[in-house]
Amino acid sequence: MSTHDHGQHAHAEHQGHGQAQHPGATATPAGTAYVCPMHPEIRRNEPGTCPKCGMALEPELPTIGDEENPELVDFRRRFWWTLPLTVIVTLLAMFGHQLGWFGMATQTWFELILSTPVVLWAGYPFFERWAQSLANKSPNMWTLIGTGTGAAFLYSVVATVAPGVFPSSFVSMGRVSVYFEAAVVIISLTLLGQLLELKARSKTSAAIKALLGLAPRTARRIEPDGTEGDVPLSHVHVGDSLRVRPGEKVPVDGVVLSSGRP
Repeated sequence: MSTHDHGQHAHAEHQGHGQAQHPGATATPAGTAYVCPMHPEIRRNEPGTCPKCGMALEPELPTIGDEENPELVDFRRRFWWTLPLTVIVTLLAMFGHQLGWFGMATQTWFELILSTPVVLWAGYPFFERWAQSLANKSPNMWTLIGTGTGAAFLYSVVATVAPGVFPSSFVSMGRVSVYFEAAVVIISLTLLGQLLELKARSKTSAAIKALLGLAPRTARRIEPDGTEGDVPLSHVHVGDSLRVRPGEKVPVDGVVLSSGRP
């Protein structure tokens, strides 16, 4: 009789023991391989980002824990905390001259102050991946996003702080034209897109997690001196002898050594 882990389980109909062949999945398995969802040939032994596309690497096999993807949690926080600032900057850029609440030069400073957290904090992961794409000489969408938003923001900062360095042809409605709203809108929309993508990817692993949840967390190992004890599956190794008692799930692949029947 043989049994299979990773989602395929059998209930023992009698008490017996066998020799383990492969350890089962655990909540935090040792030696987990991390792969890129877009480039499966990229494999690492620790979390990180893909050197080709910049996406966060994911465990090859999902864990059975209920915790959310940390990148999803991080991006959600960055998006919702800075979305009001993006909306205000966009409205000022579009309708500020019509409202006439303050002079255009003053409005430019307001846009700078409100845009800075969006670009430097919410957009930080994007600029980090932009730098990695340049270092790895692997242009990708983060190269485009980082270059575009960075150029728009830096130009606008200079136009706000030192408008005199620009020729008069750059002046419109009493100020040098700035593009803070373009930078913040691109970052917020990119964050939103990442949130939708990460949510979709998390749902694809839900079925695998449900199957992994069916696996027992421990196995009853028979020690060389004949004593028995329950150990986590991560402590089960090839060659260990295990006992499967009536009604228990078979924890790992193995070979039946004894059925326990007379």
